[in-house]
Amino acid sequence: MTHPALRFALCGLLLLLAVPAHASNSELEHELWRELHKMPPAATLPTPQTLACYERLGKIARFTPLPIRPEPAQCATVDLVRLDRVLMPDHTEVAVAPPTTLLCRMAEQVAEFVRDDVGPAASELGAPLAAVTDLDSYQCRPRNNIAGAKLSEHGKGNAVDIGAVKLRNGASFTLTDPLVSKPFREGLRTLACARFTTVLGPGSDAYHESHIHLDLAERTHGYRICQWNVLDPAALAADIPLPRPRPLDLTSNATANTPNENGAGLSSSAVRSRPRIR
Repeated sequence: MTHPALRFALCGLLLLLAVPAHASNSELEHELWRELHKMPPAATLPTPQTLACYERLGKIARFTPLPIRPEPAQCATVDLVRLDRVLMPDHTEVAVAPPTTLLCRMAEQVAEFVRDDVGPAASELGAPLAAVTDLDSYQCRPRNNIAGAKLSEHGKGNAVDIGAVKLRNGASFTLTDPLVSKPFREGLRTLACARFTTVLGPGSDAYHESHIHLDLAERTHGYRICQWNVLDPAALAADIPLPRPRPLDLTSNATANTPNENGAGLSSSAVRSRPRIR
C-alpha cells in the first residue's frame, strides 16, 4: 500500500508533467512549491519509535491511535492513543473505565501496571480484577488547574489519575479508602512507585486525597517522587475529635432542685428566666 505522503508526492510530479513545455522555470518552481506544501508535515507521521510502541502495546491492550492534536499549542502532541482494555495473562480483558487518552509509552506503562501489578494484587480482595475505574488522563491544563502554574503532565498525555478498582464479583474498592485492605494498598503503592517516576496520593497535598496520580515525568539525576500515605482506620478515627458533652437542660425538674453556688436551690421563676442552651 502506498504511503499517503508518497501519494502526495506522486500527484505533484504528475501535475508537473502536465504543465506545458513553454512554461517558465519560475512557474514550474512555484507549482512544485505549492504541491510540496500540500503534504502533511513530517512530524504528523508516526515515528519509528511510535510504531514500535504501537506494536508492543497491541500485544497487551486494546487501543486506538488518535490524530495529532495541534491545539492548544502548548499541549500539541503526535502519538496519543485511547486505551480501552488491558489483556491479562489468563486471556481475560480488564476494562479501563472511562478509556484514557495518553502518550503511547505512558499507555504501555499503565497497561503493564494493570496487567502485572494491579491484577495480582486485586485478586487478594476476593475475586479477579474486572476494571480500573474513575480515571482521568489527557487534559491541556496547568498543574492542579492553578492559573500560571507549569504545564501539568496531564497536558502532555503523560499522566493518569486512578480512583478505584472493580472486581468480577461486582465489588469496588477505592484506592484511598482507609477501610480497604491495608496490605493491598501498601503493596500497590510499592509497585506503583517502582514503575512510575511520580506517585501522589493522600498526604502529598490537598489535591490528591481521593485518587492516585501516576506519571512518567523526567527529572534530573533520575529523581522520583513517591508520596502516598496508606492511612490506617484507627489512626484516622483518632484524628476525629469526640463530640462535646450534651449541654445540661436547665429547665428540667431535677435542675430546679439542684443547689446553686450559694447552696440554695433555683426558684421556678429563676429557672424560667435563664435562656435554654442549645
